[in-house]
Amino acid sequence: MKRLMVVTGEASGDLHAGKVACAIKKINPEFEIFGVGGEKMRKCGVEIIYDISAISFIGFVDVLKNLKKIIHFENLCKDALLSRKPDAVLLVDYPGFNLRFAKFAKENGFKVFYYIAPQVWAWGRGRVNILRNYVDELFVIFRFEEEFFRRYKVKAEFVGHPLLEDLKEVEFLKAEDFFDKYEIEKKKIVSFFPGSRTHEVRMMLETMMDAAEVIKNFDVEVIFSKARSVNESEIRKIVGERFDKFKFVEDSHLLLKFSHIAIVKSGTTSLEAGILGIPMIVCYKTSFLNYIIGKTLIKTDVIESIALPNIVLNRKVVPELIQNDFTKEKILSEVERYLLDENLYQSVRNELLKIKQLLALETDGRTASEIVAERIISKLC
Repeated sequence: MKRLMVVTGEASGDLHAGKVACAIKKINPEFEIFGVGGEKMRKCGVEIIYDISAISFIGFVDVLKNLKKIIHFENLCKDALLSRKPDAVLLVDYPGFNLRFAKFAKENGFKVFYYIAPQVWAWGRGRVNILRNYVDELFVIFRFEEEFFRRYKVKAEFVGHPLLEDLKEVEFLKAEDFFDKYEIEKKKIVSFFPGSRTHEVRMMLETMMDAAEVIKNFDVEVIFSKARSVNESEIRKIVGERFDKFKFVEDSHLLLKFSHIAIVKSGTTSLEAGILGIPMIVCYKTSFLNYIIGKTLIKTDVIESIALPNIVLNRKVVPELIQNDFTKEKILSEVERYLLDENLYQSVRNELLKIKQLLALETDGRTASEIVAERIISKLC
């Protein structure tokens, strides 16, 4: 029986690792898989030795505050690896920990796969040396990454982007069903996505809501996304009674699909909006210390944007409001431009619709998860 250890550290990693695990089990039900993850991996038959809910930290400051917990977690993973001796390790995203663990695993004689590469093309370029020296195969989700990593002698393969399979479920849904489900007036929807972590929502939501209070007078329907990982009580602490002035929904993919304009925190949601062709404004704000540290680390020789749609398209298509530019006034200005200039709106939408093709791998219908599963099994069996 073959055995695989999987390690991830965030909800998105749990989702993608879970899909790979399901694909492996479909091909070979006898495959034993254990590791660090959450509910998605657990549902796909993975034995969870440590739940990601205990290690979800944001930014450099949070990591320093939780250093003792992180050291305990790292020791637990090392002990599990050495005692259970899997045939290989699959590391999914979560580079702050997984790059160190890749080095440890390889130095102890284990085969190492890595799915969803660290964004070393954006910052922390020195980390590419770890990938070259300690990762046997790197599965990348952006086409330009394959060429980038190969220049540094990293064995990298573009497998397509997993978001394409995540969004298939909403592709053929009708707007009427969404409007009826949430009792929404049939107007243009301007949606806000403040983030999937409480820390992010604290940074983003108040400014977004300041803008939303003005935008709701534009004869549009204003709706906020509420991540299931963020409690309503936490949101009420941030915005108080203003919470009751707006509709919050948890179906983020549905909300994106039927939005006319989306105001999104920089990250995965911006790419989802791009795949669906939704004109957007990409925003980001963090603590002053995190911002200063991050700014000194970012490389601009490969990319010049923070918004994933702009990175994939290799030019600035959607506006970016970062740190001090993230204000009510600037959000309003960009929303008005989209609402008043139909040519601009359609031009941006047409450019965004190109993203889906740029993220796809020409296969016989196989998903990124299935391709990764096949590659792993072929190397081990």
